[in-house]
Amino acid sequence: MTAITGGLPMRCEPLFRPKSAAVVGVSATTALSWGRIALERLLRGGYGGEVFAVSRGPLELPGVRTVGSLAEIGYGPDLVVLATPAETVPTLVRQARELGSGAVVVFAAGFAEGGNTALEDELREAAGELPVLGPNCLGVVSHPAGVQLSTTVFLDRERVPPGPVAIVTQSGAMGFVLADLLEQAGIGYSYYASVGNEACLSSNEIGGYLLEQPDVEVLVLYLEGVRDADGLRALGRQARAAGKTVVALAVGSSAAGRQAALSHTAAVAGDHFLLAALCRQEGIHLVTDDDQLVDAVLCARKGTTLPPAPRLAVLTMSGGAGGILADNLTALGVRIPPLSAATRAKLAEIGGVEAADENPVDLGGNIDRWMDRVGDLLGALDEDPELDGVVLYLTFGDRFPEAYHRLAAAAAEMRTPTWFVWACAPPGELARAGRPDTVLPSIGALVRRLRVLVPDRVPETTQRPAADDRPVWTELRAIPLLEDAGIQHVDTVAGVDLAEAVRDWPEPYVVKGDAADVPHRARAGLVRVGVTAAELPAVLDTLQARLDEVSTDPDRTLVVQPLLPHTAELALGATRDPLYGTAIVLGAGGDRAEDPTAPRRALLLPATAAQRAELAAWAGDVLAAPVPAVAAAIDGLIRILEDHPEFAEADLNPLCVTGDDLVAVDALFTAQEAPRD
Repeated sequence: MTAITGGLPMRCEPLFRPKSAAVVGVSATTALSWGRIALERLLRGGYGGEVFAVSRGPLELPGVRTVGSLAEIGYGPDLVVLATPAETVPTLVRQARELGSGAVVVFAAGFAEGGNTALEDELREAAGELPVLGPNCLGVVSHPAGVQLSTTVFLDRERVPPGPVAIVTQSGAMGFVLADLLEQAGIGYSYYASVGNEACLSSNEIGGYLLEQPDVEVLVLYLEGVRDADGLRALGRQARAAGKTVVALAVGSSAAGRQAALSHTAAVAGDHFLLAALCRQEGIHLVTDDDQLVDAVLCARKGTTLPPAPRLAVLTMSGGAGGILADNLTALGVRIPPLSAATRAKLAEIGGVEAADENPVDLGGNIDRWMDRVGDLLGALDEDPELDGVVLYLTFGDRFPEAYHRLAAAAAEMRTPTWFVWACAPPGELARAGRPDTVLPSIGALVRRLRVLVPDRVPETTQRPAADDRPVWTELRAIPLLEDAGIQHVDTVAGVDLAEAVRDWPEPYVVKGDAADVPHRARAGLVRVGVTAAELPAVLDTLQARLDEVSTDPDRTLVVQPLLPHTAELALGATRDPLYGTAIVLGAGGDRAEDPTAPRRALLLPATAAQRAELAAWAGDVLAAPVPAVAAAIDGLIRILEDHPEFAEADLNPLCVTGDDLVAVDALFTAQEAPRD
């Protein structure tokens, strides 16, 4: 199932804009039955269409026609809501389809989520092409159409006016929690759909329909698992083409997270890492908790973005706060660079900087004397082309709240993304400012907001490598592949008289064992670094004995390489995932390749030239790597993967930065698992 963006745009229309609705399973005696609750909420929501209650007993509800069965209505209502036991659902769905109904909502649980896949298959067969929301769902809300068909008490509360957000959720309750948090931030929602088991209607299809609605600017997704990566990719592209935004809060696991991996790349490339890559490539904002989702929606509505490793200026009245801000922002991957001489000159001309004009800029404790100049100081920072963002930190404001409100307004209008941390604000002043996208109550809130915009570090659980029967291409076998693909490899010799072969090389050397049945040779004691010419013969004898002990590969051998001077190490690899497809993985190399906190990114294939270039530019900013060389290595690895579809994993670690070049000093390719008898 994929996003429906053009072929069947009206398929979800009866779900969100029904002209008639029937609730099946309305109890005449139990006020708290799901059918009765859903029906009463529909009536209280201001729905103006024709309403039917399918009940076994008489009902006295104004504006509601009570019938004993769907067939008694005489036609198929646009929307049928089933509040009946699971075993009755397939028959009722079939009746709704045969009557010509437009859509069905199924509340009941007891299907595949509880192990009853046969009943869910029966439901799907009964539905045919009829769109069914659920089963095991919490209903649908469409405020523009006055539709409230859910049992949640949340809908009984006072709410803010409908806003430009649509929510599609795989957890009904969590979706309403997100709606509540958004409303607390002053952002109303217009549409909500709980997809449940997604037996017929997927999150992607409903999301595609909602993105077509002119009153939707932001689509919020809560995903407990990604079933259709291509559909999610299409949803992101649809949103970007329409100038809209998708924000996703996702949990769950995939086969990639469970597989035994031989390479570093596959070991760190879990499902969330690959999902993060998909979202980054397609412009979907992926978040990790409910509060962060609100931050992402606020950023999306304002159109706030930051580049990798952004450069921020901090303007504060407290040196201590400036230090805390610098520490926390730097930990996020944000840079706090010294201000340019030109900007410092402008600040000096304006005046009011009493303590420090480097960065953070400290106004000192007499800010009340210079309050009228803070806006001009912000303006000077806004004009600095070397800055990607500005943070203003002020406290209290009890004596001049109106001045703080003017600063909040100025910060909100700046060309450069700007945040005003108003710490210890007088009660009610933050709400009166009415600018949650700009004005924040604390440094912690700022850090959380920026984590949405600087999401490069995604912690991953490292999977334990395990040996299996997959064929391995060792470094020696892989060198010709790399060279043919334009990826430079360090000089390497193999053979019998290695000491003689490297006699003219400068010291020191690296000596390694090379065997297909020992892919992780360092762990097997088959690597020596910094070997001198005098030490080389003894090291060769020792490693040869060790290689013969741990390997039965008839082609096993020792190799010698020069120890390459370099300034940084990268790891470049690839893994093929059954859900997300082929992923290129780039990050810090050497010993940090399996560090879950080290910076790394993934690029899902196929990728555009712009997406490849963006990954290379990120490596330049974050990994201090030569961008053209990184771009060439990425392209070379992609060519290798295209020429060798049998490769399941690739691992070039490390790639050493030597001036403007990248040189591979180790490589491992793993083919698909060998057939078993």
